Amino acid sequence: MPTYEYKCTQEGTVFDVWQEVGSEAPPCPTCGAPTKKVFRPTRTIFKGSGFYLTDTRAEAGVGKSDAAPPTPPPAASDSKSD
Repeated sequence: MPTYEYKCTQEGTVFDVWQEVGSEAPPCPTCGAPTKKVFRPTRTIFKGSGFYLTDTRAEAGVGKSDAAPPTPPPAASDSKSD
């Protein structure tokens, strides 16, 4: 069972409760008022160098066609004969 953090809607008291997932929010332990669950971002630590290079790098040849790119038409010459 996870630990959830709740905040009292009247006093602002913050407390933790160890309860099942999906359980109702408990009342404030000091005043008995309704509470709301506090959501915080998860802590993520990226260790090592180059994690973004190895995790998002495309495989060699993926998304590339094996056909040669089209060649541009030859340039027109503007030579004048006198």
